[in-house]
Amino acid sequence: MSIALIALIACFFILLISGFPIAFNLILSSFVYLVVGDYPITLIPQRMFQGMNGFALLAVPFFILTGQLMVKGAILKSLTDFVNAFVGHVRGALALVTVGSCLFMGAIVGLAVAETASLGSFLIPMMKEEGYKPRFASGVMAGASLLGPIMPPSVLMILYCISVGKTSIAGIFLASIIPAVLIAVAQMLVIYFIAKRDKLPRHERMAWPEKWTQFKAAIPALLLPVIILGGIFGGIFTVTEASAAAAAYAFILTMFVTREVKWRDLPGIFMETAVTSGLVILLAGAATVTAWAIANEQIVEALAAPLSDIPLWAFLLFVNIGLLINGMFMDDYASVIVLGPIIAPIAWALGVDPLQIGVIICVNLVIGLATPPFGITLFVTSPMAGVSVEDTFRGGWPMLVASIVVLFLLTYWPPLTLWLPKMFGY
Repeated sequence: MSIALIALIACFFILLISGFPIAFNLILSSFVYLVVGDYPITLIPQRMFQGMNGFALLAVPFFILTGQLMVKGAILKSLTDFVNAFVGHVRGALALVTVGSCLFMGAIVGLAVAETASLGSFLIPMMKEEGYKPRFASGVMAGASLLGPIMPPSVLMILYCISVGKTSIAGIFLASIIPAVLIAVAQMLVIYFIAKRDKLPRHERMAWPEKWTQFKAAIPALLLPVIILGGIFGGIFTVTEASAAAAAYAFILTMFVTREVKWRDLPGIFMETAVTSGLVILLAGAATVTAWAIANEQIVEALAAPLSDIPLWAFLLFVNIGLLINGMFMDDYASVIVLGPIIAPIAWALGVDPLQIGVIICVNLVIGLATPPFGITLFVTSPMAGVSVEDTFRGGWPMLVASIVVLFLLTYWPPLTLWLPKMFGY
């Protein structure tokens, strides 16, 4: 290990512990590496531009804009009413509705924090009014929001594919659908047994005419995933074109059909989209510089030789445990850009399918969003419920365990991730 690499690692962890913004952390750590290693500083702007200049990154602001329009356009109520129409008669109905709504919202927003903030703002108070313990309501929302970055379209998975290469964005979208559904089902089963134990409330069973009414009301929102995923997998759009089509559809729907978004709301929506997109794209550029340093030190080659001697199951176990621990401390976007190019090539050399290892890495990092001490969804939901972060984790840990069980299933049973992509020729 060179002195320059040691300097990079030391600088990175010192800044991470001090709470320095992760994008600037990566830039500064890479700057230290270049100075200590006597490399030209011009590599920083060159590599950053290269990292931010990918055509696929154009999908990021369009998907974020789509989510902003749908959130501001009061489309969420129709989705939650639709889910409630089918599962509202079961004990713990509102908690189940939270998971189901997050699954559908994931196919629209693709961002955990946006999903948590939008759905949690009215579902958590509703659960508290119906007698749910505040920590359970907060924990359910924090756990269910993990479905956002797993269910396609996912900004996290777009960043993964751009950073590692050799992985189709459309392919990984397909590969993540079954894992997302399985995680939702696992979380619902956990909620159901807790609801039976605690005798949580349920709603009256809706008649089929009422269910049909709620379905019709939700059709405009449900059409959006059909446009995005149907367009991509049907060969009509590229991922970037699908994101633009989705944004156009969301704009027309919320401005001229539901009329919930007014012209005066647009500057705020565009500003929020620009800020969030800027952070993601800046992070992509910053991490590209760090990734160059890692490649320059030939870390992948150094790790591949000893790891090739261990069984594949042990390597995958090591990856899962390592990424779950990493997710407790490090942002998912930064992690996927920095660690993806290290882990993925080793997994490919060991015979793991690129789509499978991509889903494994992304699901691991998403679970980290709800794990202490720095799980961001815990910090978003806790104030909404009026509880501490620790209480939120105590209320939601069973859902987290259910998600980890599904993670290990898809790790050791490849058809869960590869069946759908193979059907579509990926």
